[in-house]
Amino acid sequence: MPSPTPTAFTRRHALKTGATAGAALTLSGPLLNHAAIARGTRVPIATAGSFEHGVASGFPRPKGAVLWTRLTGLDRTSRVNFEVARDADFRRIVRSDRAHAFAKRDFTIHAEVGGLKPATEYHYRFFTKEGESTVGRFRTAPPPDSMQPVRVGFYSCQSYEAGFFNAHAALAEEPDLDLVVCLGDYIYEQNFYDGPEERRDTTGSNGDGDVQTLGEYRDKYRLYQADPDLQAMQAAHPLVSIWDDHEVEENNAGQRPSSKADEGEDGGGTPRRIPYLERRRNAYHTFFEAMPRKRIKRDPDRIYGRARLGRMADLFLLDTRQYRDQQPCGDQIAVPCPDTDDPSRVLLGAEQKGWLKQSLERSPATWKLLGNQIMLMGFDSAPGVTLNVDGWDGYAAERRELMEHVLEKDVANVVSLVGDVHTFFAGQVTPSGRLGPPPAAVEFVGGSMTSFGVNDTFNLTPQQFALIADRGLLTNPHWTYANFVEKGYGVVSMNAEEIVCEYKAVATTAERNRESFSLAKFRVAAGSHEVEQL
Repeated sequence: MPSPTPTAFTRRHALKTGATAGAALTLSGPLLNHAAIARGTRVPIATAGSFEHGVASGFPRPKGAVLWTRLTGLDRTSRVNFEVARDADFRRIVRSDRAHAFAKRDFTIHAEVGGLKPATEYHYRFFTKEGESTVGRFRTAPPPDSMQPVRVGFYSCQSYEAGFFNAHAALAEEPDLDLVVCLGDYIYEQNFYDGPEERRDTTGSNGDGDVQTLGEYRDKYRLYQADPDLQAMQAAHPLVSIWDDHEVEENNAGQRPSSKADEGEDGGGTPRRIPYLERRRNAYHTFFEAMPRKRIKRDPDRIYGRARLGRMADLFLLDTRQYRDQQPCGDQIAVPCPDTDDPSRVLLGAEQKGWLKQSLERSPATWKLLGNQIMLMGFDSAPGVTLNVDGWDGYAAERRELMEHVLEKDVANVVSLVGDVHTFFAGQVTPSGRLGPPPAAVEFVGGSMTSFGVNDTFNLTPQQFALIADRGLLTNPHWTYANFVEKGYGVVSMNAEEIVCEYKAVATTAERNRESFSLAKFRVAAGSHEVEQL
C-alpha cells in the first residue's frame, strides 16, 4: 500500500501536535519549556533521503519497542515520520509520530514506541515526503505474569567478506520468533578471511577492510547493513544485540588490547593507526548508532542487562569484553597455562558479576537464558590443556564462583547461549567447566553465520572431520554434541515442561543460496541438566 500523502500526514500530525501543545499550555502555565519547543520547530522535516540500510526493531517490552533506521542523503539533523500499525497494509495505524535523524549519530533514528498491547504483532515504517522505508515487523513482549511459550533465535560471527548471509535469509523466514539475539561479532574490524570475490570488503582508509576511526567504523556498518539478507532478518524479527571482540578489535580485553598484541599492532597483527582506547571509543559509538537499542545516559557504554519474556524466560545479556583483565599466558592457543585459575583475575567485573548473581537468584522466570559471548563449557585440546584462554577457560575462578552460586542458591533451568567459536556444541556446564562436580547449567553454542572454522581453514576429508569431532567428545565428555563443519544459527523454544534447541545450517556461504536444513535438535526437561539429542 502506498505511503499516505505528505499533506495527509502533516495535517494529522499538526492536529495531534497542536492539541498536545494546547494541553501543555493550559496545564503547565509558566513551566512550559518555550526554548525546547523553539528548538524543535527549527529542526526541519526531511523531504528527501533514502532508507538504504533497512529497518530494525529491538528490545521489545510488553507495551513497546525501539525502532531503528538510517536515512542516507541528509546534510543536517532532520525529523522523519514513522507509523506503527496492526496490519502490514497500514489500515489500522495505532501510532503516528516523528523522530530525529541526528547528524552526530550518522543520521540513524532510534524511536522509542510505547502504549502498545503485550504479545501482539505490529508493523512499522519510516518515510519522508519523497520516499519510504521497507516495512518491518515486531512482536511486543508477553505481559510479566505470562506463561505462554516463547521462541528465541540466536546467532553470531557474521563476517561480510567470508561469505553470503544465506543464514540470515533462512532466519528471516523462521516463524513465531519473539526475538533474535546477536551474541557478538556483528561486524569484523578487519579482513580475516578470503571469501567470494563479490564479498570483498574495501572499507578503511587503506581499502583493506581495517577500520579504526569513527568514519571507518561507520562505513563498515553501512556495508554490512546494505546486505539484503541481513535487512530481511532485521525487518522480520526484533533484534537484541551485544558485542564480542570484533566490534572493536581481535580479543580486546577491557582497557587494553589482547595480551598477544605486539607494540604498535592490534590483536590481529594489523598496524595500529590510533591509540587503542580511541579506537574502542569509536567502535562503541558506532555500535550504539547502528543497533536498535537505547543508550543508558548514566552509563552510556553499558550493554549488559535483562530482557524479560513474561514469566517463561529471562534473558540476561552479558558483557565479557569491557571489564575483563587481559588473557593469561599471552593469549596463546592450546598451550598449558597455569594462570587460568588465578582468583584475582576478572572477567565480568565486580558490578556486573554482582548484578548477574543477584538477578539469577531473584528471577521468577522458568528459564534463565544467558546471552553469553564466550563458552562457559571447558574446551580442551588435550586432557588438562585448554584450547582457548580468551573464553571462560581463561577465567576459571570466576566461572567456578558463578556456577557454585547457581548451585548454592538452587537456581534452576540456567541455559547459556553462546557464539564466538564458529562451531556447534551442546553440553553441560559445571563449576570446573568439565565433568566432575554436579552440573549447574546447560549450554548451546551456535556455529558462525559465515566466519571460517575448521572446515574452511584445513582441507580435510569428512572422515578426518568425524575423527576431530570424536576426539573432541572424548577429551571433553561434558559435551553432548559437536559439529565443526556447518554454518548457521540456533532457535530455542521454551514452555513450562522443556526447552528445545534446534540448530539450523545452510548449504553454502560461497554463493547466494537460500537452501537450509535442520542440523540437530536437543531437549532439556525443566529441572534437569540432561541434554538429550532428539
